[in-house]
Amino acid sequence: MHARFLSFFVLILALGLAACSTDTTSSVAAVPPAPLSGTYRDVGPFEAGVTTLTLNDRMVEVWYPVDSAATAGLDPVPYFIRDELSEELESLLPDDVNPPFATAAYRDARSSDGPFPLVIFAHGSSSYRNQSTFMTTHLASWGFVVASVDYLERGLRRQIDLDGSLTPDPELDDVVLTRMVVMLLADENSRDGSLLQGRVSTDQIAITGHSAGGGTAIRFGEEPDVITYIPLSAGISSDSMLALPDRPSLWIAGDIDAIVEPERTANAFAAANPPARHVVIEAMGHLGPSDICAIGENGGGVIQIALDQGLPIPPNLVRLGTDGCQESALPPPDGWLVINHFVTAQLRWAFGFDEDPIGLSQSAEDDLPEAVFTYEESL
Repeated sequence: MHARFLSFFVLILALGLAACSTDTTSSVAAVPPAPLSGTYRDVGPFEAGVTTLTLNDRMVEVWYPVDSAATAGLDPVPYFIRDELSEELESLLPDDVNPPFATAAYRDARSSDGPFPLVIFAHGSSSYRNQSTFMTTHLASWGFVVASVDYLERGLRRQIDLDGSLTPDPELDDVVLTRMVVMLLADENSRDGSLLQGRVSTDQIAITGHSAGGGTAIRFGEEPDVITYIPLSAGISSDSMLALPDRPSLWIAGDIDAIVEPERTANAFAAANPPARHVVIEAMGHLGPSDICAIGENGGGVIQIALDQGLPIPPNLVRLGTDGCQESALPPPDGWLVINHFVTAQLRWAFGFDEDPIGLSQSAEDDLPEAVFTYEESL
């Protein structure tokens, strides 16, 4: 089953839902007002809920908007990096090594009335579905449903003796994404008792992804139902013959990324169809658009935790799993503010929430003093 099947299926699904329900999911709920600050650096008017769904042999994490009243008596839930490990690596760690990562999401909280636009997030190589909760919870607070599936074939649960250069299987990526979107738009959107019943708009979707997941976003971005694609820490070589989607795009990179060099992101931006936007964040490495560098008592994520325990980790995986976590790199939360602003602004513009782009310019730096970045666009 190829991802191009998705468009036809979603069209049929939307028509079917509209025909059999007086509360159609093909329109979008009231749009949260634009921020007074002129940037989307701060959380939006909603809280973030989170629920975990099962998709055949893998899990899907879904973040969604929640009214603050629905979180009364609840606490935001962390995730534990140890839960993401392969059995082999997990068995090597001492029992007391299990650092939590605090998130802003409330487990299974009642969703706000929808529907809300769907945004797909695709994680990177040797990573996991929860890897960028700093961003997924932020997007939920601004009125988006965000779904992230475990790509088991390139994920952290794979054997630790791999060399850290897992290559995504494009066809398999397409199959996984198609099944996930179908599950959300059909099964969960219509199932009685589902937290997401009637909460997901079937009109259009957007996709973002980090590293290898950025490649997934590029490929899936050509689907007719996708209105924008946003690769993070991803790019193409100067001699690439890859045809980029004829969709609006936003490219975000760190200028000290040694895994996907900034030049590769610049090449992709130069080859992208307009309108395209490009943000380069100073002193941010490859893992800047993830939670990973902030995990653990001293930061550094699971690879650094494994190294601290004296476990044998292949050099390539050490390089992949620590790039951007070094002391000289930009502190993760400072980079997150810039990423959250530009991704949220791009999505709101692409979905038509903001008729004129808000903060999609170099002038956003006035409200984002924590990090230095450069912005350029091709309109």
